[in-house]
Amino acid sequence: MRMVLAALCSAVAAMVFAAPAAAEIAWSPYRYELASGQVIDAELGTLSVPAHRDHSSGAITLRFVRLRATAPRTGPPILYLAGGPGSSGIESGRGSRWALFEALRQEGDVILLDQRGAGMSDPPPACSTPWTFPADQASSEATFNASLERAARVCAAEWRAAGVDIAAYNTAENAADVANLARALGGRVRLVAISYGTFLAFAVLRDHADLVERVVLAGTEGPDDTVKLPTQADNVLARLSARVARDPAASRLTPNLRRSVAAVFAHLAAHPERLSIGDQSLVISQYDAQMVTAFLMATSENAVRLPALYAATEAGNYSHLGRVVLSLRRFLAPLPAMPLATDAASPVSESRRNRAVQLARRSLFDNAVNAPSADFADALGVPILPERWRAPLHTSTPALFISGDLDSRTPPENAEHERRGFTTSAHLILRGAGHDNDLFLSSPLILERIRAFLRGERVRDESIAVDLLHFGDN
Repeated sequence: MRMVLAALCSAVAAMVFAAPAAAEIAWSPYRYELASGQVIDAELGTLSVPAHRDHSSGAITLRFVRLRATAPRTGPPILYLAGGPGSSGIESGRGSRWALFEALRQEGDVILLDQRGAGMSDPPPACSTPWTFPADQASSEATFNASLERAARVCAAEWRAAGVDIAAYNTAENAADVANLARALGGRVRLVAISYGTFLAFAVLRDHADLVERVVLAGTEGPDDTVKLPTQADNVLARLSARVARDPAASRLTPNLRRSVAAVFAHLAAHPERLSIGDQSLVISQYDAQMVTAFLMATSENAVRLPALYAATEAGNYSHLGRVVLSLRRFLAPLPAMPLATDAASPVSESRRNRAVQLARRSLFDNAVNAPSADFADALGVPILPERWRAPLHTSTPALFISGDLDSRTPPENAEHERRGFTTSAHLILRGAGHDNDLFLSSPLILERIRAFLRGERVRDESIAVDLLHFGDN
């Protein structure tokens, strides 16, 4: 019944709010400071948007930075959609990714958006009770998720008592925010998106394709890809293991990385390791090792650490692995409202879920690639978006897909599946690249292709070898 009512509300909202008048942006000067210390003269924009489009329930203030174009003749604004969900678009450019935005400014104004509830866009207060998992217990998927769900219920009650509308955080409202912003900027925009940002871009194209001239999708997460397919991680581990075997420094540590990983997983399944790290005791389980390995594999920056990590672990030294386990738990501890609610509102279809369950039985990682896989929708009490948001997308908007063949989170297969619904598309596959910055910065050719595509030039399918895995440095 809840899903039926949600679908009805969505349909009514689409009719009533199909073409709202463009709200006005309030601009003010902004000193955009980079990690290097360089300061860029920019503008901070604010835009008020409805908390919910299907009923009157207050407003949310979006904040974003405009980086003015550096060339005289440019196209529509370029709107950057950050990943996560929950990553700050404004913060994204302060470090090494500034190279991307500096290049984009040659093609138009660049808008770094903090999505609702993230960064500077009215984030809810932090939960006063961060999540912790009992360090003296061996975790499993069931116990890990149960612990997270209990903590999420406590936080949800606290947020509601503070007046936080958790149900306002979902991809449908995010997409409507992007549409509002595009209209306020003058109409059409070009989108550059990464990871969850691509998931959001698909939602924008579903209902507001008339506002998008073209879109760059780096690390594709399709409308039905929230749950990852476990064997995709096995495929990446096999490729990574082959690269380790060809590297003299790495192969001396672990001649067969996949075999080492499998051996450690098997040992921990039978005998969880108890150790002390500083003044803290910790029990490491197979599930811990599976989660950590899947996390480290996803980017080249972390993947290069795996040979040394597994050489030490296979030799019986679990302290390095333990430190990464604790680091990952600290990362999850704050339980931020926007990312949890946004992902929870977008589950996958039943067929995708069943396929993931079947593939987990064949995977070295079981279902740890989807950690945390807790039922946050129930724990937080947020409604599920209607099924139409998970349906395949069909659009005439030109798209440039960018994938890394060592990206276990958003592999090239995702992009190849989604591009079937695009009349015009190209796919840039980076051989040797993982997730995150790898997708933008691993070769100067990437920025060249993005700029050419944004100018409307024809970009073809292409495979580019990148040199990122320097094992000897770790």
